Order: sequence, then structure tokens, then C-alpha cells
Amino acid sequence: MALGGIIRGKRTTLRTPVEEDLAAYSRWMADLRVRRAAGVWHEPAMPATWKERLKEQAKEQRVVLWSIEADGRLIGLARARLGSLEGPPAAYLQHFILDPEEWRKGYGWDAALALHRYFFDYLDLKRSGFELRADNVAGLRIAEKLGYTEFGRGHEVHYREGAYVDEVWLVMQREPWDERFGKTEREYVPFGTAR
Repeated sequence: MALGGIIRGKRTTLRTPVEEDLAAYSRWMADLRVRRAAGVWHEPAMPATWKERLKEQAKEQRVVLWSIEADGRLIGLARARLGSLEGPPAAYLQHFILDPEEWRKGYGWDAALALHRYFFDYLDLKRSGFELRADNVAGLRIAEKLGYTEFGRGHEVHYREGAYVDEVWLVMQREPWDERFGKTEREYVPFGTAR
């Protein structure tokens, strides 16, 4: 089973990145709104540096990078480590970044839901996890709606604007996914089951 590829939501599409996406990636990594809300995937750099980063990313066997589109426009990126050497198969969402000009339009929810359909229904993973800054209200709302629960917290991990912010560690097991979305949002027949 190949990792990555195209994932379609109702309003968004996650696809393999192309070189033309790299200028937007660099712009987002430099945007202070993005840097405040989430950890960035590399620092801003020249286009040649980003091309090298994309080549290095392509070599990673278990880490997949997607560009997120809506209405034919590039609006974000998602990066996840898939599989697990220890324990049941899992996904760890390392980065989920939207262009700040596209915030509060429902694209984050749609792309996150589509990505988790891929994790749980197509890849048949048993859990997913990620970390969010405690003041990332929109990200925490999406995580809660998906079925994530907090399992840990790093106190005062991030320093900015004269204050410290906690980091929230979240996990979702397969069962909450099936309970919430198994009948309404399932696009794929779960791996190993008959139609």
C-alpha cells in the first residue's frame, strides 16, 4: 500500500507537493501568525534551499508531506509520520499549517477530517497523535471535534510576547473515530473488510 497520494475532502484536496508550492511554504514559515499558532516546518529560505528540503523530504519512507488546496488554490500543508515500530500502527501529525488568509473558512476542519479518513479508514491505523500549543483555540476545537483527548501537557514550553504557553499532547484511538464517523464520513471501506 503506497503512502501519500491524493486525499479529497468535501472542500479541500491534499496532494503531493510540487516545486511551485515552495514559495508559499517559505512565506508561511515567515508569517508571525503561523509561527505563533504552530511549529514551523523549516525556517524561511531561498527557493533553492526549499528545493533541497523537498528532495530530502521525498527520501523519508514513513513521512508524507501534502499540499492542501481549496478551489484550485494552495492554502496549506500537512506532514505526518505514518506507521509505528513500537505498538500498533499509528500516525503522528507533525505539521498542519494553513495560510492565515484562509483561516476561519472551514478549510482546516475539512482537510483534517479527510486526512483522518485516510489514516483510519484507508490505512487502518489504530491511533493518531499530535501536539498543539494550548492557545491554538481553532486547532484544539478541530481536535476535540475529531475525537482527540489530551494525554499530557508540557507546561510553559513556548515563550513568546513576554509569556510562556503550554503544549498540549493529544491522542485519538481508533474506537472514537469509528463511533463518531464510521457511518457518516467513511469514504473508504476499512482495510481487510468485505463490502
